[in-house]
Amino acid sequence: MTVVLDAYAVIAALVGERARAEVEPLLPRGVVSAPNLAEVVDVCVRVHANDEPAVRERIRWLIAGGLEVAPLEADLALAAGALRARHYRRRGCEISHGDCFALSLAGHRKARLATSDPALASVARTEEIEVLGLPDSRGRRP
Repeated sequence: MTVVLDAYAVIAALVGERARAEVEPLLPRGVVSAPNLAEVVDVCVRVHANDEPAVRERIRWLIAGGLEVAPLEADLALAAGALRARHYRRRGCEISHGDCFALSLAGHRKARLATSDPALASVARTEEIEVLGLPDSRGRRP
């Protein structure tokens, strides 16, 4: 079964976060949405101070190894917007646009969603999308 990876899952594999060991076996059959891939580059470079060309090169290796990058199609963008409109609450459910792209892709493909984000996992379960809970940097799972 295909697994949709949220941005954190790919970041974990690239920068050695706690979830890395669980994410690496998923990469050859995993899929990440194009907007989530943009977030991966941003966080790896801006937050983790990695060199941008090196990050791009590592991502190219992941893609060569089987990681699929799903383009942002109109239907998925509309579904992501609708998900955020239904579930986002400033206090209580701060699900991001990026999270909603991953979620809409998982729903569209009837795939599991790999995440460590508690808000995203909660919305996924509400939307009846199977969650593969990954450990966050502190080892907590959603």
